[in-house]
Amino acid sequence: MSRSMMSPARVLRGGLLPASRSVRRRGTGVAALLLAVALLVSCSSGGGGGDEAAPQTSPPPATPTLTVTPADGAAGIALTESVVVTSNAPLASVAVARGASATEKTEAGTLEGTFSADHRTWTSASGLFSDSRYDIQATTAQTAGLTGTKSITSSFTTGIPDKAFKVSWEPVAGQTVGVGTPISLTFSAPVTDRAAVQRRLAVSTDPPVLGAWRWMSNRLVMWRPQEYWAPGTKVHVAANLAGYDSGTGWIGVKDRTMDFTIGAAQVSEVDASTHRMQVYQNGQLVRTMLISGGKPGSLTMEGPHNVLGKSPMVIMDSATVGIPVGSPDYYREEVQWAVHYTSGGQYVHSAPWSVASQGRANVSHGCVNASPADAEWFYNFSQFGDIINIKNTGRPADTSQLGNEWSVPWATWKAGSALPVDESTDSSTLAGGSSGAGASAGGA
Repeated sequence: MSRSMMSPARVLRGGLLPASRSVRRRGTGVAALLLAVALLVSCSSGGGGGDEAAPQTSPPPATPTLTVTPADGAAGIALTESVVVTSNAPLASVAVARGASATEKTEAGTLEGTFSADHRTWTSASGLFSDSRYDIQATTAQTAGLTGTKSITSSFTTGIPDKAFKVSWEPVAGQTVGVGTPISLTFSAPVTDRAAVQRRLAVSTDPPVLGAWRWMSNRLVMWRPQEYWAPGTKVHVAANLAGYDSGTGWIGVKDRTMDFTIGAAQVSEVDASTHRMQVYQNGQLVRTMLISGGKPGSLTMEGPHNVLGKSPMVIMDSATVGIPVGSPDYYREEVQWAVHYTSGGQYVHSAPWSVASQGRANVSHGCVNASPADAEWFYNFSQFGDIINIKNTGRPADTSQLGNEWSVPWATWKAGSALPVDESTDSSTLAGGSSGAGASAGGA
């Protein structure tokens, strides 16, 4: 049989597919491919038919921050440093407590400061005390854009300078003094910038009093009213030296304050021409004493003097006032009931050896001699800062000596200030002083 005569069945057994089945299988593969493409497109297109994107995480809410310098736990901090508290929120409160210091003999206190205009920074307003612990507490206030508030506690300690700049003064705290009392401040080191130091000093009074500072030397400054104090005046003195930097290595180690009161107006008038001393209290004559003033060549110093101190016994040695041992005028005497009124060594004192001349002649070596009874009474009567006004001796006041502050005219006195003097009458804060004299000096 010829090939053209083979049946369709035998062709199938030979492995040839009919045309219709081949088309069907090819269509099925194409459909599968299209379905896979469609699935890929639907997964990547983000369309409504696929999975939604995962939500993004929100940032945490902003909160307040607080920073304190010096750092918490710091030690040996310089007294010239400032305490600074800063925040990204307004500060509700800042309190800085200062601990007591045995080294500096200071009691516990506080450190004041000021806020910036936006209330986000607090800065201390004065210097730090030596060898002291400071404890800081700060809290922020609620504010828009920040969640909650924040509080912080912090502490640090200060160091001890090698050169401590300090001040001592007269009168002393709590003392009741006379109407002629100047305020005397003596510094532990020379002052090179008087204006800078004077800005740290203050005198306030009740009632208000006009007065001024006068620099007597680079270590001594004094404050005096224009007129004698009124009895009963209350006086407050402040020397805010903590953190002061002299520029020469001396550092102020603490602030000091002192209060005293003006007592009775006790003024004694001494007239060398009549040899009389009249003692007044609050304008009333309380005693008249016969006296002897300085003889020619040893005249008593004139002028209003303020009492510098007193002692029941003083050794008077003429060598301390330029009359040496071996001189015909040399003397060394023990005198009793001595009331001191110039740093050059002049006193009102007991002189039993000149009683016969008292009330009649001037025979002393420059002091005011009185009888033992009168001298003892005057010693007990006198207080620091009382006025002893001496006239008719022929020897003018030596204003380089302490005790002669009231012999300096007001215009001259205030010219000795390192800063302009505020002479307004409506202020009780005015822009003080030094020690009296030693126990051995002067003329008998």
